[in-house]
Amino acid sequence: MTKFILFILVFLLTAQTVNSQFHFLKRGRIVFERKINTYAIITDFVVESNLVQVTELNAYLQNYKSNNSQFWIDSFQLFFDSIQTFYEPIGAVSKFLHGVGTQTSHANKVFSNLSSTITISEKYAHNEIFLIKDSVKKIKWKLTDEVLDIAGFECRRANAIIMDSIYIVAFYTDAIQTKGGPESFWGLPGMILGVALPHYHINYFAKRVDVLLTPFTNPEFYKPFDTGNELNQHKFEEKVLNFFKNFNQFNRWTQIFMNL
Repeated sequence: MTKFILFILVFLLTAQTVNSQFHFLKRGRIVFERKINTYAIITDFVVESNLVQVTELNAYLQNYKSNNSQFWIDSFQLFFDSIQTFYEPIGAVSKFLHGVGTQTSHANKVFSNLSSTITISEKYAHNEIFLIKDSVKKIKWKLTDEVLDIAGFECRRANAIIMDSIYIVAFYTDAIQTKGGPESFWGLPGMILGVALPHYHINYFAKRVDVLLTPFTNPEFYKPFDTGNELNQHKFEEKVLNFFKNFNQFNRWTQIFMNL
């Protein structure tokens, strides 16, 4: 009986130690899954981008759905410590919208210094890599009482409007006090583990959180900004959107995707 009680005590202490690693975690790695419902957006995307003639649209959509899965899914990882985050793809990223349209902002790398409120990004658009330096995105969040379990963390819901009219939902945990998140989302009282843009069928949700025992290294693309030769987010969007407009391929969905 004494050995059994001792075993239970050791088990409880071990469980408490493991559990404490994930409460008020100050340094770690989060694996996110980005999931986009392409069947829900493909019609508007093709029409607005003038990719096919109206008479060919139904046949094009039928062919798309016959040859492509409904969801465009990729994995990303977010490294974080108390004041900075680095977000990047895990391995190769699948083709933009299963190969439809021009590849744009589909494999972003984003470094954010939350102390200096500076973010530095590497974004790909129309066969060119852009380096972008700007202030972190200002988002006016409204907290709610709704909670959701994500990757073993109890997360609280918050809502916001970005780009004047785009409704977003986020779920954050204060067990990770770094005020970061996937892409350039941040500013809640803890780490954002889930983001959804319901009207545009874009979701980011954490699948796993790992303890990081050693500090992560700043990304290589951080170095070129020592020269001061960079675009800000507005100039990046202006340049890329002008490219699309010149080829009569502008669409609202891509504009929002570039702003994430």
